[in-house]
Amino acid sequence: MISSNRRPAYLYIFLLMILPIMDSLNGLINGGGNENGISLGIVYRIVLVVVGLVYWCVYGVDKEDITYLMILFTYLIISAVVYYNYYISTYTILLFKLLLPILVIVTLVSLYRVGKVDINILNRIMNFWTILFPLTLLLAYILGIGFSTYGNNSNLPGESVGFKGLYYAQNDISYVIDILYLYVVNKIVNQINLFNLIGFILVLFSSIIMGLKGNYLIIIAVTIFYLVRIEKDSSTKRRKFVLLIMIVTGIIAGLILFKDDINKIVERWQYFYSRNGFLSFITSTRSDRIAPTFEWLKDTLGFTGILIGSGYSYTDMIVPYKFVEMDFFDIFFQIGVIGVLLIYGYYLKLYLRNRKTQFYSGAFLLTLLISCLSGHILETALSGVFFGVICAGMIIGKSSNRSLIKKP
Repeated sequence: MISSNRRPAYLYIFLLMILPIMDSLNGLINGGGNENGISLGIVYRIVLVVVGLVYWCVYGVDKEDITYLMILFTYLIISAVVYYNYYISTYTILLFKLLLPILVIVTLVSLYRVGKVDINILNRIMNFWTILFPLTLLLAYILGIGFSTYGNNSNLPGESVGFKGLYYAQNDISYVIDILYLYVVNKIVNQINLFNLIGFILVLFSSIIMGLKGNYLIIIAVTIFYLVRIEKDSSTKRRKFVLLIMIVTGIIAGLILFKDDINKIVERWQYFYSRNGFLSFITSTRSDRIAPTFEWLKDTLGFTGILIGSGYSYTDMIVPYKFVEMDFFDIFFQIGVIGVLLIYGYYLKLYLRNRKTQFYSGAFLLTLLISCLSGHILETALSGVFFGVICAGMIIGKSSNRSLIKKP
């Protein structure tokens, strides 16, 4: 907990809270976002990082974190130097995004250790995001100023469907909505109030209009998990019944309100299922890219490529300018086995040390599942900041339960 004579890190908290506003403005200014160039979104994150570094200098950072960051940063620089080519600016921004969630985690945990942030503040950020993220989608939908999830003004079958607001990548905002759905359902099971009910409806409607099958599957899985989980508390059972009524009512209302959009979404699914087959359809052809990309890596760079990756080059070989879009494989093809161990080893260590934080540890596991299946988590700016807060919540929540605040 934050002591009464210590003020929270207001500036950093504010910068985190305005994340959906900044990314929506970025999309509005750049016609859907400029993921690889210098944009408002990138400038915003640079400010976030710089402010975090200032806090490091003032309040200190754990030596273990600094050592790890120095090793990882050095390795990423080596990767950029070894695979220096005309993709270098794009690759540099990509590596910055890979570092971003880790920098957010280290900053928030450092601020927690000096009493500037606590789990209640992180929960308030999540509460704020539960309303603001869906509103940026739904208001844009009502105003007609956003972008289709798949294509815009296209006559191809199954194209120009769904809605992603002003966000650059649908997978990023889909991941955010997935975790917010987990968050708000978890809150309803524990407490039913007007704020939680409004948040639930907003998140559910946002999910419906995006039209992503992966998003729908996650929503269904989270719902079933909470409804069938055995609870001895009769009040919890009543809250689950209310949740079930809300889900059914919300889905029916969504089907009525967004009927035309849903028909287009189903038509798209039918088209690509008949064209690609079940596995490619379920993975959105991501699974088709893994084997040929690995063969290219092995044949072109051999053991060296497997060990340290190929930088950004692999995206231009199998499917031009295309990631695999499954984070584990993208990170492997970019920075090799060593990079995978450095990145995933860090996150695995965090989980094993702090896995008993109720919501945040569950959100962490769901994040890794989404990251492995649909990507766009560990290497994108929106998801990266969001995931950093989830990881920090897992650590701080566990520490708060033990009532410990370590000094730097």
